[in-house]
Amino acid sequence: MHRRVRFSDDQRESRENRNRKAGNRYACTEVSYALFLGCGDEACLRGKNNIMEKELKIKARDGKYIYGRLRGSLKKPLIIFVHGLTGHMEEHIFFNGARFFEKKGFSSFRFNLYDDPDDARKLHDCNLKVHASNLNRVAEYLKRRGVKKIYVVGHSYGAPTILLSRTENFKALVLWDGTMNPDIIYRKTMPDKIANGFIREWSYKFILGKKMVAEAKKFTDFAQAAKNCWAPVKMILAEDANAQSKEITGFFQALPGPKEKVVFKKTGHTFSEDGKEEKLFAETLKWIKKFR
Repeated sequence: MHRRVRFSDDQRESRENRNRKAGNRYACTEVSYALFLGCGDEACLRGKNNIMEKELKIKARDGKYIYGRLRGSLKKPLIIFVHGLTGHMEEHIFFNGARFFEKKGFSSFRFNLYDDPDDARKLHDCNLKVHASNLNRVAEYLKRRGVKKIYVVGHSYGAPTILLSRTENFKALVLWDGTMNPDIIYRKTMPDKIANGFIREWSYKFILGKKMVAEAKKFTDFAQAAKNCWAPVKMILAEDANAQSKEITGFFQALPGPKEKVVFKKTGHTFSEDGKEEKLFAETLKWIKKFR
C-alpha cells in the first residue's frame, strides 16, 4: 500500500545531506514534500529550489481532504486528470501525461478521489455525486489560486464524474475510454453485511458502498448528462473495451456542443499497448489546443 511520507525541514535537510554524502543520485528529486499547515480549507505549500511538483491537500465541503499533485505553474493553462473506479492519480497515463503536457506548455493537477490518510475519503464512502463534488472543489480551489484556463481529462469512470460536475468550469473535456454503461458498477456485486456494502470482483475483490450501487442502478445511460454539457468534448475510445457500446453512441449523439470521437484500433482500456499512450497524449493535445 502506498503511503505518503512527510518530513520536517530539519528531517528533510538531514536526509538530503546524508544522501548527497552517500552519493545517492536520487537525493534531489522533483517531488516537493509539502508541509501541510493549519490553513483552513486550503493547503500551505513550502517547496525548495523551485521544484516542479508539489503535493496539495484541499478541504472538501464535507470536511474530508483531497490529496493531489500540482505540476507546473498556476499561471499557465492547467489540465485536471480524473481517474476511474479503483484507480489512482499515479497510474501511468496520469503520471506520464503530466510530464508530456508540461513540455507542451500546460500545468496539471492529478488527485485521488479516495485515499489512504485518515482524513481522506474511502472508496466505500463514494458515489459519482461525491466524486463530482470533489472535482468542483478542486476547480474552485485552482481558480482562486489564479488559474485562468482549466481543461479536464477523465479516464473510465472518471468520465461520468466530469459530466456530473459543473462543466462550465472547463474550457474543454477529453474522455479517455469513458465508461457510459453504469451497470458495470453493480453487475455481479454481492451484498455483504459485515462490510455494510457490496463486494465486487475484477482482478481482485473490493467494497462498494450502498450509495454507489444504488446510484448506478438509477442511471439508464448518460445521454441526459450529455445534453446538459455545452463544453467541447472529445472521446478517445479503445476498440477492445468500450468503443462499440450503444451507450457510447447515444451519449455522443446527445452532446450539443463541439465534439469529436476517435477510436484506437487494437487497444485496451488502459492504453498500455506499445505506442498507444503517446498517441493518446497527442490526440488529447490536438483537442485542447483548439480551445486555448
